[in-house]
Amino acid sequence: MIAKKHKMRNFIRRTKLIVMITKDRIWELAHRTLKETQDIFKHLHEYPELAFHEVETSRFVRQELMKLDIPFREGYAQTGLLGVLRCQDPQSRIVAIRADMDALPIEENTNLPYGSKNKGVMHACGHDAHTATLLGVAKILASLKEELNGTFLFIFQPAEERYPGGANTMLRENVFAGFTPDLILGLHVIPSIKMGQVGFRPGLITASSDGIQITVKGKGGHAALLKGNNAILAASNMLLKLQTIPNELAPVKDETILAFGRFIANGARNVIPESVKIDGTLRTLDPNWRRKTFELIGKIATEAVNEYGCSCQVEIDHGYPSVMNDEALNARAEGYAQELLGEENVTTFEKRMTGEDFGYFSQKYPSLFFRVGIGSNRFDCGKLHTSSFIVDPEALLTSTATMTWLAIQFISEKKENQQNTLTR
Repeated sequence: MIAKKHKMRNFIRRTKLIVMITKDRIWELAHRTLKETQDIFKHLHEYPELAFHEVETSRFVRQELMKLDIPFREGYAQTGLLGVLRCQDPQSRIVAIRADMDALPIEENTNLPYGSKNKGVMHACGHDAHTATLLGVAKILASLKEELNGTFLFIFQPAEERYPGGANTMLRENVFAGFTPDLILGLHVIPSIKMGQVGFRPGLITASSDGIQITVKGKGGHAALLKGNNAILAASNMLLKLQTIPNELAPVKDETILAFGRFIANGARNVIPESVKIDGTLRTLDPNWRRKTFELIGKIATEAVNEYGCSCQVEIDHGYPSVMNDEALNARAEGYAQELLGEENVTTFEKRMTGEDFGYFSQKYPSLFFRVGIGSNRFDCGKLHTSSFIVDPEALLTSTATMTWLAIQFISEKKENQQNTLTR
């Protein structure tokens, strides 16, 4: 009986601490840290680095974590870091939060005063905003660590934009050694949602992304003399036949993309080459259909080139899996976000055929990946992966406050379960 009373007193003490962290307090802290978070964002935007080369970005993140007195481990996927914030009762619950750090090989054309100083490299996908947001979240949570239970893991991930991806590499390098995350959170900015709003969606939310390389082999020769075995004609026939996969065979239209962006026929005006090389991408939203598609590509390609007396070799680079949002986490996250932002500022986003290596995390752990609106009246934010893409720094208030609030709610859920158990 004494032991039970002692446990109850400890639980009540912890619960009172958590109750003090209200949404008003989170907004206050997010506003208080906003200028610093925006300065971090502008610095990162000014000095973008490509996938697996985020050396200075990693060094900057390391310095920021040291300022916050947050221990970290580094060197994952070359430049990745894992920050570890232990609160009270650190083993009670573990919540991981991920941000990607890499930029794209694009020459910036925005005229921003903090535009890229690295020629030909630009943060055109918002990863600078993601990293700045996570550092802002880390700062707020570090200030609250005496009032929270559990452990927060801050994943600063390189190379989202380049296969094999930083997420997969960090997992293979055992980034979570000594920890088992109860869940992993991630976000991505999106122009199609208004600033101040966030979006959620359960289940599959992004496409898997695979690379397709096909080499068609025939007989080369003079264009006037070659009568058959023409690799260019065979490859052209194959491309047309392969389009039956997304257009006719796919179980759900508009949820399969098979596109080829490179066709190399190294001949001349009157010279037919012996071989043609073709590179493309396969995007699907159904894991079972994805596997079936691999078989169909090989079968249809072979039959199509055989019609012209040629052969082919099909190679498939198995790329990023689809991101899968845990349906229960998603439902609770929507409720938490509505508490913070109001129902009118929480929406459902559309599935996208883009790839995202957060899918590797969602394969192994309960995961939630949500969208943060950056549609702004102050800027024409442009489109992702273009030279004119802009993130309004004011959007960092919503991203930081929302991620902080979700992280606190999710790390506190176990305490609610304990309360239910004690009162039964």
